[in-house]
Amino acid sequence: MTRRFNSFEEIDEQLKILALKREIDKECAKLRVNDIKTHLYPINLIRGADGVLTRVMVPYVLTRLMKKIKSRKEDD
Repeated sequence: MTRRFNSFEEIDEQLKILALKREIDKECAKLRVNDIKTHLYPINLIRGADGVLTRVMVPYVLTRLMKKIKSRKEDD
């Protein structure tokens, strides 16, 4: 889409708007990069893995424990 301008003032105004939008986009990108860096810190990765490990390990440990209890009852 081609825009037609009637004066140099309109062109200057549009250039200023585009420059400001570019600056805003740069700042947003910086924030996203910092946010990603924060999420990738080892301590944050461990915290995120805690929930997964808990959901996987608790049923596994309980199953193993129940099997041991069951085998001990059968041995008696």
